[in-house]
Amino acid sequence: MNAADQHPSRSETEAKVATVMAHVLELDSVAAEDNFFDLGGHSMRAMRLWSELRAVFEVDLELRQIFETPTAAGLAAAVEAAAPTAVARPALVRRS
Repeated sequence: MNAADQHPSRSETEAKVATVMAHVLELDSVAAEDNFFDLGGHSMRAMRLWSELRAVFEVDLELRQIFETPTAAGLAAAVEAAAPTAVARPALVRRS
């Protein structure tokens, strides 16, 4: 049994973040609470993870979030917080 089986992802976002993290770290799998840096991550891999998460989720994630919350669970929460919730519509103006 691997670490991901012991701590399954709680959401689809968390599962995708764990998959991206595993890809960047060249591992088979990553559990929700595994620390990116404890698994061999370093600053260059953090840059790659940041870039891939931004591309996969199409969000404006900040690089510092990888250092502040270096787990799939923590990064999934950051991704969800950065996701746009709705498209703002411009106000209609009546012309006379």
